[in-house]
Amino acid sequence: MVREERSPKQHLPSLLAVCVVALLLAATVAGPVAAAPRLFVSGASKEVDTILAGESVNVTATVKNTGSSGGAMRVEYIANGTTKATERVAVDSGSSAKQTRALTFNTPGTYQITVKGPERSAGRLQVKKATATMRRQDATSRQTEVRGGAVPTAKPYEVEMPGAMNRTFAVQSWTVNASQRSFTQDVTEYTDPAGAGITVPDDDDASVFGVVTVGSSAGVQPSSMQFILNRSNLQSAGIDASAVRVYHRVNGSWQAAETSVVDERPNQVVYEADTAGASAYAIGQIEPAFSITRTAVVSEQVPEGQRVVVEATVSNGGGIEGSYDAQMRVDDAVVNRTSVTVPADTEQTVTLSTVVTTPGTFQINFNDVNAGEIQVTESQVQTGEDGGAEPNPEPTGTEPAAQTEPAVDGDGGLGPLPGTIMGINTMLVIGGLLGALLLFGVVIALLRRGGSRNDSGFEL
Repeated sequence: MVREERSPKQHLPSLLAVCVVALLLAATVAGPVAAAPRLFVSGASKEVDTILAGESVNVTATVKNTGSSGGAMRVEYIANGTTKATERVAVDSGSSAKQTRALTFNTPGTYQITVKGPERSAGRLQVKKATATMRRQDATSRQTEVRGGAVPTAKPYEVEMPGAMNRTFAVQSWTVNASQRSFTQDVTEYTDPAGAGITVPDDDDASVFGVVTVGSSAGVQPSSMQFILNRSNLQSAGIDASAVRVYHRVNGSWQAAETSVVDERPNQVVYEADTAGASAYAIGQIEPAFSITRTAVVSEQVPEGQRVVVEATVSNGGGIEGSYDAQMRVDDAVVNRTSVTVPADTEQTVTLSTVVTTPGTFQINFNDVNAGEIQVTESQVQTGEDGGAEPNPEPTGTEPAAQTEPAVDGDGGLGPLPGTIMGINTMLVIGGLLGALLLFGVVIALLRRGGSRNDSGFEL
């Protein structure tokens, strides 16, 4: 068999046919590959950086498709390595889509938020028990909104207040009793007490540097607070740092709360005070303002001598109740004293007494107030057996003791017989017995006389 020899021109059509077939096969294989979707997470973000326990944060994932056809992928929302939610996100060819998911956090802490597919970071999230946000501020006041979350604890927790620059008085931290549910409080500080809209003592016995008022959700109670006070305020008022108190506004009057110094700085003093049970507080020093509005002196005879009574009305014009120490003085000598509690804006009547056992003229004072003068005569004081005055020249400061009836001695009886028998005079008892014996004798005599007449024949 003889091989046929062909020229290159004769082979060219065959090569072209083979190339065309190869191209058709390549197009058939590459077509589905080029048309496949290509999806991935291109970005992640969150709505806020801080939330309260029990609240949720919106996390957004951006999914992009660079393929030539539409498709879908599974996206994971992760917090500190734990998947909190998953979603299927569909994206058209050559476009991107954003998907937002709300994630809820019940436990306070710091969480790293990521979106997987591949993994993209949305940043850190702070979950707090409570937050404090300043709502307004001017030269004399500032208002802070305190928000608390649904914290799973029964213990009080502390909220750091916003920093306060160039303020003579400001609250640094606020502590509340946990309520197991969210709440909102408006804490307003007044460096000018007059702007608080409540009555604050402004007399010479009061120095108020600031006022705090609280508006709160029902069932949520303040527990304590820390605040700063400029030393210049204390120096201007002439008050020692340890004398500052927080006063609660209760039933229209002020009551001192437990207050202590926790830090002393060159220009400021930091205090901590109890804030339970009230919604308005005054910071400074408030003292009662006592005055004597009326006095009276009376005297009366008693077995020991002359009982002298001084009566005075004590008024408290201050904004806080106080204890008043009262003294009765006779010629500048303290003979009796007592202590009484006088509420704010009220008055109390105080009575003290003593017994004077010597004659003379005496000046009676109630504390430093001249209450009057009394004169005691010789006949008004108690006398002894010798007819002279009892040897007790000084007045006493005690009330007269209860007296018993004096005992009757033997001079009132008959010799050795007592003066009384069963409370009856002995002479009366003897007279009664003699009378009874005499009557008995008369009856016997009559009976005998009657018997003699019967023997003689006479009838009775």
